[in-house]
Amino acid sequence: MSFFKVQFRSDVLSGEGEFGVFLPRNAQPPYKVLWLLHGAFGDFTESIQYTSVLMYAERRGMAVVAPSSYMGVYTDMVYGEKGYSFVKEVLEKAPKLFRCLSEKREDSYLMGISMGGHGTFKLAAEMPERFRGACGFSSPVDMVYTMSILEKGEHFGGHELFDAFGSSAAYSGTVGDVISNLKRDLREGRQLPRLALCWGDSDHAAPEDERVKEILDQLGVKFYSRVGPGGHEFDTWDPMMQEVLDYLMKEED
Repeated sequence: MSFFKVQFRSDVLSGEGEFGVFLPRNAQPPYKVLWLLHGAFGDFTESIQYTSVLMYAERRGMAVVAPSSYMGVYTDMVYGEKGYSFVKEVLEKAPKLFRCLSEKREDSYLMGISMGGHGTFKLAAEMPERFRGACGFSSPVDMVYTMSILEKGEHFGGHELFDAFGSSAAYSGTVGDVISNLKRDLREGRQLPRLALCWGDSDHAAPEDERVKEILDQLGVKFYSRVGPGGHEFDTWDPMMQEVLDYLMKEED
């Protein structure tokens, strides 16, 4: 793949923003795009270094665009950066800089690792008409619930989550209230992206993801789920990535 590192003056951050663009050599533009969101404390290189996601994307003729959210945790933080608005800024800017990237719904996919999966589901719920498929790996999809158990001392998270989300009550009803927003999409008859959620059998995020799976089942949302061997680590997620991409990209049933 051809690689470009883009650094630009971000209107959202009032400072420098960064994202990586990886273009396939075995396909003709406009390219399908995999928008790849990293986990907490990472940057756009994280999943690139520790998984074979570029190889999986290139085999499918896909470009990969990966923003660096750092500790923006894909939300406009109570105390901190506007991490969610920044990712949306990249969604708008990247296709203007790289005209070879398709903006069609049928060519646009999201994938997020850990905290990146929260950003993935937020985008999928807010703008379902923008993406054909979205997957989170070991992700705190329902951050309202995650904050509620953190407030009870039943979650391992620390002060950075309070800095980002405030409280369960403050985050409820916002764009980050993924479950409520998915319910709204269903009420309004909006076509959801094809969704997937995967995690490891010894993952600390497993109880949260199992709960989200039950909720989606109850709502009648069609989605793919997979539990693989391992914990909250790239060795767990990497083997599942190809299966997920095939599911997200397959023709409608």
